[in-house]
Amino acid sequence: MTHDETVEVRVVETEDGSRTLYLPGMDETYHSTHGAMTESSHVYIQNGLDFWLGENPGAKSVRVFEMGLGTGTNALLAMDWCERTGCAVKFYTVEKFPLSETLMREYWGDTVYAERSEALHASAWEQWVDIPLSSAPFSVFKHKRDIQEAQVPDTVDVVFWDAFGPNKQEGVWGVELFQPMYDAMLEGGVFVTYSAAGDVKRALQQVGFGVKKLDGPPYKRHMLLAQKV
Repeated sequence: MTHDETVEVRVVETEDGSRTLYLPGMDETYHSTHGAMTESSHVYIQNGLDFWLGENPGAKSVRVFEMGLGTGTNALLAMDWCERTGCAVKFYTVEKFPLSETLMREYWGDTVYAERSEALHASAWEQWVDIPLSSAPFSVFKHKRDIQEAQVPDTVDVVFWDAFGPNKQEGVWGVELFQPMYDAMLEGGVFVTYSAAGDVKRALQQVGFGVKKLDGPPYKRHMLLAQKV
């Protein structure tokens, strides 16, 4: 995604009033046009973090691995979740082509997420950085690498797999990358993605995950939840 943001990237409003980015060169958006925040909340928070906490009641901390920082939407929603639950979050995210701080200021504008987005996108890479919250610790590690070459933490509880779709971004939806995710997880770890493609489901099963097809966000029939059992 080596692009000139001023020419190729457009901020567009989605049906729930939140924004996404459109890449004309790929004819692809970063989120669902039916609702960017709605999609991320449904897939990654409700069926990811909430599901994991339900399986681990009383947990004091959770370690998240995210494929694709992008606009930071998932990280910002994870901050909300952190405050709501009081569960500390260590958020490790991989992004080869970071979006500029200038674009992110335009994107988040004067929303309630503007200040936290600034802290997230302006934070240093390749080190753990604390993002101040009111009720629980949240720290982020931004790893600037191609996912094919990225270092995976030793221990992961929840994986957010939020790459561009399998038909747009080859090589990131198969066994080669799912296996390190599975290996890094403790038993009961959860992998969630908006994609419900058959090839993705089969690749997750091949590396050892138990896979469920769940109801998707609005206007999308299904998503996948995979668990190390």
